[in-house]
Amino acid sequence: MDAETIVIIASLTFVGLGCGIAIFLANRFLPEEDAGLQRTEEISQYLPGMNCGACGQPGCFAYAGEVAKDIDTLHNSPCMTLMNDEEAVKALGTALGVDLSGGAKKVALIHCAGSSETLFDYTGIDTCKAAAQLSAGYKKCPYGCLGFGDCATVCPEGAITIIEEKRIAVVDPKKCIGCGLCVKECPMNLIDIVPVDMPQYLACNYMSKKSIPGRERCDLGCIHCRLCVKAAEHGEVMWDDTKDLPFFDPIDLRPAPASIEKCPKKVIFKRESPRWK
Repeated sequence: MDAETIVIIASLTFVGLGCGIAIFLANRFLPEEDAGLQRTEEISQYLPGMNCGACGQPGCFAYAGEVAKDIDTLHNSPCMTLMNDEEAVKALGTALGVDLSGGAKKVALIHCAGSSETLFDYTGIDTCKAAAQLSAGYKKCPYGCLGFGDCATVCPEGAITIIEEKRIAVVDPKKCIGCGLCVKECPMNLIDIVPVDMPQYLACNYMSKKSIPGRERCDLGCIHCRLCVKAAEHGEVMWDDTKDLPFFDPIDLRPAPASIEKCPKKVIFKRESPRWK
């Protein structure tokens, strides 16, 4: 073996030995991988990897990081619903030690009957967000649906359509999966996510405590008389002091026929829910 070969072998030996020592020292003295990062990687394995942004994060890994910090994030975003994969959701719940079954099906509900007159012809950008910036919309009611379909645009199931003659959005409960994406898109705050078995709803969102001078409720607008509450003998109708509007028991989901009949504006509508057919 010539001297040049010996030098090459010796050099490679020392390089290998140096790398081995470096790896040993790194494992011995460098800090271990952050526990939060490990948890994030574990959670991300159960997510769909679509990076759709519906959760408000730039991607599924970032969302997993938020869940690792606060597990309640799972219940406050539409991710679990949009996954539409019961097995994957169950596996994630098992890994985290929480129940992600979600309970009974929920659907979106729009609190507007679309009966408001228009104040002027709006010719701006065709989005509800844009129209709402101009004097709270172009309709006489400052809490009415503007009907440009921001909610319909984000609906992943095509469950929301626009009735053009009324310029109002309507939800098909058979298609709706209750993901809640539409709730955040509505600048008029007209949309709630309710149990599919909710037997009635208020088709109005006019808040008298926040009345705007020169703007009026429509002919079907709630007049805040509270007769619906008085007619409910078993607490099926309650009063929201913040909005100054009635709301219905989301737990027992009892029908309120007396309240529907008593409403002077006939703005409480019966729903064709599976439970009460």
